[in-house]
Amino acid sequence: MRTLSLSLFVVLASSYFDAAIAQSRLEYVNPEDYFGINFPVEPEVEAFVYESEFGAVFQAKRFTAQVGENRYSLSVVDFTDSQQIHASMDKTEAASGPSNWLYDQRASVARAARELRERGGNVTYDAWSHLDRVEGHQIQLINPDGSRTYAGIYLNSNRHRLYIAEATVSPRSPPPIQFQQSLHFLDDDGVKIRYQLSTNGCAVDPDAPRLELLSIR
Repeated sequence: MRTLSLSLFVVLASSYFDAAIAQSRLEYVNPEDYFGINFPVEPEVEAFVYESEFGAVFQAKRFTAQVGENRYSLSVVDFTDSQQIHASMDKTEAASGPSNWLYDQRASVARAARELRERGGNVTYDAWSHLDRVEGHQIQLINPDGSRTYAGIYLNSNRHRLYIAEATVSPRSPPPIQFQQSLHFLDDDGVKIRYQLSTNGCAVDPDAPRLELLSIR
């Protein structure tokens, strides 16, 4: 009985420790890619190649932190050279529209959401979202192994970046609310910025001229 109690204590203590780390805060700021986010521990960074909805190839980075069974990641896709990349692609005349480079970016949120749905988990939340008036989408899933995935996808057209924040946690872990809601965006000076939302759905710099005619607050 005493051995069983000790084993139970170890399991409970381990669960509490994992949960405490999962909710701890380490603010990670990346001025180069115009974002900040709270990771539970210092993330590892890897470069990868992102293939878009229209078959274009872009440079991207993935920032990942692993704590026990829980994994936290932020993928950032750089669309800065999208127009030039599309112009240099070998495409048929029908697929060579002059605005495809822009459509490719606009399609990126829907594409990332679709890829999450296609993983095979049970989708429990699937809706439009925004962070600091940057529009996007949030999805939550229960995976076949019982773990849960919380994802937020945001396209900041002002910085030509797609951000995919994703946390997958064990069934006994609390929801990674701090990670999910801590993503924020930086201006050219590395300062956190909260945009205004224009009537056409675009995020507008709050210092933009004639803002009162372009946006709602």
